[in-house]
Amino acid sequence: MLRDRNDGYNRRAWSVVPVLSAAVGRLRRNPSVLVPFAVAGIVLSVVDALRRRDPIPALEYDGLDEATVHVEFPGYPTGVGQTTLPLESLVGLEAPYFVWGFGLYVLSVLAVSLAGVIALTRLLDGEAHLGPLPSYLVVVVGIDLAHRLLGSVGFLQEMGVLGLVPLAALFAVVVWLFPVPGLVAAGVSPWTAIRQAGAWTRGVRWSVLGLILVLGIGTWLLTSVPVIGAFLGSALIAPVHAVAIVSLFEHRRGGLAGTPIEPRR
Repeated sequence: MLRDRNDGYNRRAWSVVPVLSAAVGRLRRNPSVLVPFAVAGIVLSVVDALRRRDPIPALEYDGLDEATVHVEFPGYPTGVGQTTLPLESLVGLEAPYFVWGFGLYVLSVLAVSLAGVIALTRLLDGEAHLGPLPSYLVVVVGIDLAHRLLGSVGFLQEMGVLGLVPLAALFAVVVWLFPVPGLVAAGVSPWTAIRQAGAWTRGVRWSVLGLILVLGIGTWLLTSVPVIGAFLGSALIAPVHAVAIVSLFEHRRGGLAGTPIEPRR
C-alpha cells in the first residue's frame, strides 16, 4: 500500500542536510525503529567482549589514530564491531573452539540482519515482518565477504595520487549499492536489487556520496569510543541510515511511501 508522507524535506531537492534533519525528526516520532538497532548494538558489544577474552586471535579496531579520518560504511544499516574474527583463524581449530568462534560470527551477522529487516520493513510497510530475512542475510554475508576479500583500503593512501583512481571507483560502487538493503527488505531478490540500484540513485548520486561520508565518519567516531563503541554506532547511526534509504525511495516515487517497485522517471 502506498501512502503520502510529509517528513519535513523537499523531495524535489533530496540532499544531505534535509535528509539527515528529516531522518532525526522521523525517528523522534517513531522511536520503535531505534529498538532493533540498539539490541543489535548490545549483541555486537557482547561479542566484542567475548572475543577479547577467548584464545582465538581477533583483530582489534584501530580507532582514532594519527589524526587520520576514516569512512566506516559497511553498506547496510548497522554498527561496526570493535573486533573482527579473521575467518582463517578458524582453520585447524578443535571442534569446540571452531563452534565457539564461528558461533559468535553467526550471532553478530544474525543480529544486524534481524535489526535491518525489522526496521526497514516497519519503515516501508508500516509494520515489521521477517519475510525478507533470508535474502537480507545473503546481502549482509556477501558484503562482509567482499570487505574481507578487499581488505583494508589503507593501501590506497600509500599509493598517493595513484590511489585516487581505485578509491573513486570504490566509492562509485558503494553509491550504486546504497539502496540495495532497502530493496531487498522490500522483497526484491539480491541480484535484482543490485541491477536496479542505479536507477534509484540516478540524479542524486552526489547527495548519496555526501550521506555515505557523513554516516561513515560518524560511525568511525562512535565506534572509536572504548567498550561501547559498537553499541553507539548501531543505536545512533544505523537508524538514520535506514531512514535515509527509505527517504530515497519516497523521493523517487514523488512522496509516496510504501514498498518500492520502480522509481519514477
